[in-house]
Amino acid sequence: MNNAGNISLEVKIPGTAYMVGGAVREQLRHSDVRTDKDWVVVGATEEEMLAAGFAQVGSHFPVFLHPTSNEEYALARTERKQGTGHKGFKVDSNPEVTIEEDLQRRDLTINAIAIGQDNELVDPWGGVADLEAQVLRHVSEAFVEDPLRVLRVARFTAILPDFEVATETLNLMVAMREELSSLSAERVWGEYAKAMSGLTPHRFFETLNDVGAVEPWFSDLSIVSVAALVRERWLRHANAIAAIGWLHEEEAVAKFCRRLRVPGKLFRLVRDVARHGQALCELEHKSPADVLRILQHSHALRPGSAFARLIDAVEACSSIDLSTVRDLVQQLKLIRVEGFSGEEYGHELQRVRLQYIRTHIASQ
Repeated sequence: MNNAGNISLEVKIPGTAYMVGGAVREQLRHSDVRTDKDWVVVGATEEEMLAAGFAQVGSHFPVFLHPTSNEEYALARTERKQGTGHKGFKVDSNPEVTIEEDLQRRDLTINAIAIGQDNELVDPWGGVADLEAQVLRHVSEAFVEDPLRVLRVARFTAILPDFEVATETLNLMVAMREELSSLSAERVWGEYAKAMSGLTPHRFFETLNDVGAVEPWFSDLSIVSVAALVRERWLRHANAIAAIGWLHEEEAVAKFCRRLRVPGKLFRLVRDVARHGQALCELEHKSPADVLRILQHSHALRPGSAFARLIDAVEACSSIDLSTVRDLVQQLKLIRVEGFSGEEYGHELQRVRLQYIRTHIASQ
């Protein structure tokens, strides 16, 4: 089997299998980006896939897991919009559906390329040409049927820095913005989080702003300012998300995180950047009592790595060296007092820590 195939010889796959999606795109780009391999099977039925040992994982779509590689194999299908939301599609996965028809339902031409046996390249929608021209272009007018594609295109601008969105695709995105409210928070968060791991995450915000797609998911935020900070500081991953906390008040941050159902650890990070970030940057100008109070309120003296993540994010967003804060916290956490218990221990520990801070400040 060819390098596109990688199909286990131990498993007889019904029909004809094609590798599709991101893995094909990155292979053709000669990229070292690791992407899960996805497969489309043409000319097979659900019963035949199950009989071959595949495990079905999709109740709405005919998707199966390979019994040895655990990679996803989906029956070739067509989709027709009949209702609202991402489940409002009529799906046809009969064995007569061709690979070309399956590729037509995809979002962008660069994601609508397949590789079959003997390295056969199936490119009915000009994806290879758009890869070479570095253009993000929709496959067909069916692009408008799923408003999530507005966010997906914005995400691809973040992970493919040299690519530009085709004018006609931008025009469709503008027309789709009113339907963004029909999306689930989980789907929006998924695209946003992936975009923040891209090489140029600021482009995600810039693209949404360009097509007027800020509402409703990023309302109450100054995404132009967020994009500028992310670009200026080269922020990525959690720090790119934390930029929202650096630039906005805690109330707006909490509202945004709840709207997108941001996972708990990241929610707390963004909120704490808004709540404590500025004070931590100004710690050297505070009184000893205020220093201790700020460190306690930001949970700096508690076990765990949450404060280290907070300091990393604040340092990245502010471009201020906070190594002295790290050193101070490390020393304060090492302090122990003897001969006290219960409430008396707490009071004595507080007194000794405060004295250490006074001495530390005086020595600088």
